[in-house]
Amino acid sequence: MGPPPVVTGISPKEGPPGTRVTIRGEFLGTSVTDLIGLKICGCDCLLSAEWKSKNKIVARSGPCKGRGDIIVTTRSGGEGTSTVQFRGYHESIGPVKESAVWVEEAAPPSLPWGRRPMSPTTYTPPDPLGLSTEGDDCKFPEEELHEMFPDGSGKLSDDNFQPGWYLLEHHSNTSYEDLKAGMVFLQRKVESQKEGQLSFLKANTGAVMDQLDRLVLLKNMYEEDERKNGKEPLPSLQAAIEESISLADSLFAEILSRKDNADKTREALSLLTRHKFLFQLPASIDRNIRKKEYDLVVNDYTRVKNLFGNTDVKLFQKILDEIDKKIEDLKEKLYTRMKTMPINVQEQTKYIRLLISLNWEGDAAWVAITSRKEYLMSLMNKVKDHFKQKEEQENSDKGKRKAKEAESAGAGGAWGVRGAWCAAACGALAAQLHALWPLARRYFAGELAGEPAEPQRHADLKEMIIAAVELFSEHMRSCLLSGSSNKTLPTDALRVRLVANLRHLREAYDELIKLDLPSQPLSIVEKVIFDYRVHGMTVFLQRALKRVKGLGEKETWKIEEFSDYGAITNLPQLLETYMNEALSAIHKCVSSGGRREAALLVEGAEPAAALHKDVRSILLAYVTVLENLALNHDDQEFNNNNLSVALEQRVAPGSSSRSWQQRLLLAGANATYTRRVTLTNIADAFQNFGFPKPTQALQATKEALSALESTIAETYLEHKGDPLVGTIEPSMDMGRHKTDADVIVDDARPYVYEIINNLIAVHAEVDSVCGAASVRYVRDICETVCEELARLAATAPAPPDPAAAFQARLEYTLLRVACAEHLTRKAENHLMEALAGIPPLESEEEKKRMDSIVEGFKKRMELQLASLNCNMETV
Repeated sequence: MGPPPVVTGISPKEGPPGTRVTIRGEFLGTSVTDLIGLKICGCDCLLSAEWKSKNKIVARSGPCKGRGDIIVTTRSGGEGTSTVQFRGYHESIGPVKESAVWVEEAAPPSLPWGRRPMSPTTYTPPDPLGLSTEGDDCKFPEEELHEMFPDGSGKLSDDNFQPGWYLLEHHSNTSYEDLKAGMVFLQRKVESQKEGQLSFLKANTGAVMDQLDRLVLLKNMYEEDERKNGKEPLPSLQAAIEESISLADSLFAEILSRKDNADKTREALSLLTRHKFLFQLPASIDRNIRKKEYDLVVNDYTRVKNLFGNTDVKLFQKILDEIDKKIEDLKEKLYTRMKTMPINVQEQTKYIRLLISLNWEGDAAWVAITSRKEYLMSLMNKVKDHFKQKEEQENSDKGKRKAKEAESAGAGGAWGVRGAWCAAACGALAAQLHALWPLARRYFAGELAGEPAEPQRHADLKEMIIAAVELFSEHMRSCLLSGSSNKTLPTDALRVRLVANLRHLREAYDELIKLDLPSQPLSIVEKVIFDYRVHGMTVFLQRALKRVKGLGEKETWKIEEFSDYGAITNLPQLLETYMNEALSAIHKCVSSGGRREAALLVEGAEPAAALHKDVRSILLAYVTVLENLALNHDDQEFNNNNLSVALEQRVAPGSSSRSWQQRLLLAGANATYTRRVTLTNIADAFQNFGFPKPTQALQATKEALSALESTIAETYLEHKGDPLVGTIEPSMDMGRHKTDADVIVDDARPYVYEIINNLIAVHAEVDSVCGAASVRYVRDICETVCEELARLAATAPAPPDPAAAFQARLEYTLLRVACAEHLTRKAENHLMEALAGIPPLESEEEKKRMDSIVEGFKKRMELQLASLNCNMETV
């Protein structure tokens, strides 16, 4: 950049518009092209400027008025400054102003800078009387003046000027004295002009002499021409003109033809230049389409339609037809791209607006909405088919592996496929609805519709959304609520998978809530989530049921604990563990609801009823396991002749190899412990997790366990008590079964001691397992023994002598003393029946002898009796 221009002097310093002004200064431009601006008093004078040098410029002033700066602008230095000012003024020449040259009254030609000076018609001459007309109102309308002076005029410059018209128009209110004074003024002015003729001629001598010279020259030229050509020169002039024309035609025919061609070419080029936009538009459209600058295409097409839409020029029409064809191809292209999925919403919206701008016939936005809905449906089906095929491939590969590897990897792989399916379907639904729903809302708001949307389309859109959500629901039910892959999946992996799938469903549900969808499609997804939560609860309970049913295979008959209800194995603890794990998994995974989700386990609701039903199945399955363990046995043979042999074959308490009768007693102890302790703990677990208490399931289980305990007791009595009772009668008949009348009876026969020893053996066996609960089994056996003794006493003949009667009474009394702590009312009645058939003791001596023998028996059998009567607390 060079230094800015500076104006330091001008000549002249003032003048009317069109004054030739010489501008001097510094840095006024390096060339003609470097001068790009010139303003005089704010008027642009660049068109009249002539650049002379870097220090001088000549220009004509514009229609400026007043003082102002001269500002020069150059390409090299920019806008300059001025140290001097030019004053412009407007000069008007009227018909009464003296002038040395002729002044045309018509409008003068345009000035060189394209502007016209003040028109003479707008000039108002001063009043010739020298009077002010300001404030005078014309009392005579123009129509009346025309009637008074039909051939006159009130303008001073007109040939038919009428003074009366002028005075009526301008001085109707002027007083007579003023008019007389005006007359004097006019006379003095005329006289002064007459007196000043000589001075005027002196001031304009040059102009007058020039005019005289021109007149003399014109006269001489006229006389010379008359001598040469005569008084009638026109015929010869015409002949000369015609000759010159023919000669010119012969000389310049070829040149003129070339000129015509050049003129035509010039006109064509001018036409191309003027309509360059139209002729270049087809190529421009192709170029912008390749660049994907569709907005430029639409703007150019709209512009050309506005400019040439109604043209009658065939060439223009031909070009417009070609442009229309390209635009139609573009419409089809945009329409195809708008429908081709996948496509983001912004790009699709852009295509919709372009189609509307191009006046595409149809509802582009609705087509886009329909396309997105169809794409969503097809995408859901593709996701389903893809993961179904992948799952089949997983199962096929599983069949080719080894059994153990397949079991460990196959289930996880199948569940992995299902989990990926759920995640992909949820993501697809949320993403596509996140694009479809805002697009539809903008459409119904009128932002994307060329025409108002039809009312029916609101219902159509709702059906679209519902159809898509229902398809998603159907697929998710097929994916998550069916299949058997979860049967072999580890519990922790199953819990992780259920939580992940539920998270995917809830994320999709939250996205739909953010879109502010109608309640009906939201309720469909919510129902899927709710059903999946119920399914998860059922899965955990079914797994617990399966594990409980397999408890029989895990029973080792190893005593884990001695409780108040006897020795128990690990079965009650495993039942409680399985239930707690199932309830904990349900609480962590599916119990708690998400946003807008209903509570799962509401008292009286269907899921709570299903929970209670499954819990009942689990607990009753446990009862069935105990029953099978207790009653299904292989070693049912007892040593019916000598029970002590069976007792000698007992296994140590910590051993896992036990006899059937020990397993029977352990099963009974497990049943009692479960009924009294485990079920209470399970009920507390339900309360701790906030679940409805399964009262009916617990009550049914207690009843089933009580029945099982009774069955176990009856079975044990059948297989243990009956052989014991069966030995009584043979033992009575063996050895000394006859009593001599002369022999003094001082002790019971051996069968009594055998019965006592057998009862002690049974008590020891039951007590080793059942503890305090063993009294039930001993009482039942004692009751059976007493019943058998009463039956034998009833069938035996009466004692033949007093000694035999004393013997029988002594034996029954000793048995009663030995079993006193285990005798029930029914057993007492049986012994009383047996004693009722024996004659009573008659003498005091016999009574004392009986008491003495009984006391001796107690002292002699103190250890045995203590063993038989220990642990007699009531359970």
